[in-house]
Amino acid sequence: MADEINLVDVDTSTIYSDVLVNLEQGVSEALYPGDERRIFGEALVAVLATYLAKANDASRQTFLRYARGKVLDALGERLGVERIAATPATTTLKFTLSAAQTGAITIPAMTRVTTDGTIYFRTTAACVINAGQLTGTAPAECETAGEVGNGILVGDVATLVDLQPYVKAVQNMTVTSGGDDGEPYTTDGDDRYRERIKLAPNRLSTAGPEQAYRYHAMSANADIVDVAVFSETYTDTKTCKPVNNHVYIGGDLLEPDELLTVNGRATDFTYVYADSLLDITLTGSLASQSTVEVAVQRRMDGRVKVVPLMEGGRQPDDDVVEQVANAVNDRTVRPMTDVVTVEKPTYVDYGIQLSYTTTVEDEATVVQAVEGAGGAIERYKSEQCEVLGRAINPDVLKTYVMQAGALRCDVKQPVHTAVGTTQVAHWNGTTKATHTVERTAGWS
Repeated sequence: MADEINLVDVDTSTIYSDVLVNLEQGVSEALYPGDERRIFGEALVAVLATYLAKANDASRQTFLRYARGKVLDALGERLGVERIAATPATTTLKFTLSAAQTGAITIPAMTRVTTDGTIYFRTTAACVINAGQLTGTAPAECETAGEVGNGILVGDVATLVDLQPYVKAVQNMTVTSGGDDGEPYTTDGDDRYRERIKLAPNRLSTAGPEQAYRYHAMSANADIVDVAVFSETYTDTKTCKPVNNHVYIGGDLLEPDELLTVNGRATDFTYVYADSLLDITLTGSLASQSTVEVAVQRRMDGRVKVVPLMEGGRQPDDDVVEQVANAVNDRTVRPMTDVVTVEKPTYVDYGIQLSYTTTVEDEATVVQAVEGAGGAIERYKSEQCEVLGRAINPDVLKTYVMQAGALRCDVKQPVHTAVGTTQVAHWNGTTKATHTVERTAGWS
């Protein structure tokens, strides 16, 4: 973050000096330690510092980077960006009658079923059980929006709250899922909402700019934490005749820094790409060639690829891909000449294998700080997959282990691995961490 901005000075030493000086001026004499008037002034310093800190915080919230909660909502309203609301978990309920009936039995919508009296689901459509049948199904959603309703196993939503005639039993047929906290009034929720507000000015254009596509994609689903947007490319191959050991290729969509070969080689030439002209100077063995084959990467004009990444480094499921595709292909968003596709990021797998050393006195503390919940290993796994294109760097893992109190650390896996802009590092589930104990630190 940029340098901190403070609109009100909250330096307690300055406040203390100001209070004491003003008191002494008011009574026209020095106030020494133990003087009850000085004690009163010292007590006043804490009160003033508290209120000045509150005033500073309130003032800073007029800036987007510091705003939170309802104040952040108000800043979002200026640009027409609303906080994404929580969505409820859903499931399918099966109702079973005590006996088949001669007429159809209708269980109305909004019928409530619970697990244990804390989580309630209600049907969103009526369930009609035809004459002669014993069972019927109806969709249901959790009354409490958010992730709290997710993960309830089949058969656990089984207590009928709103009793219905002839109904003997009810249960959920699928594991409850789909609940999302949206952008709640928490630090994480505010941070994500703030990021969308930052991107919002880009949507005032059509979605042609990269940041505009990012904004619309991230607004499609609250679990999307990163989006890669780029033009599709292809390899353009041409047979060229050198002129004074120079080959020229025109075009403003070339990307020679990404891919450029001459006769299948990446050596024996230099190049300059400026003003939409690629000037290749042949050297070495290529200088004597009468014709050469040049392959260069070229962007495809008007073809855009959008790659969303979900929270926790997950790939989006098909429903999310469809949500993003609808958002970026809306007629009010997409330029007429753009062809926009949405793809899932690909995984670059890695495992963890390391050993570290600690002292006997600190063993329990260090092991917990390295291998325990929220420790160095978990921190590394979490940060490694939070954005697209983050290279797998074992030095970061080693740093975290050392910060946890280890004397030494040897990381065998992962190894340094480049990760592309449409890829994300993915832990393969393998972690092997061992430690040894040193009774006397080697540096002592």
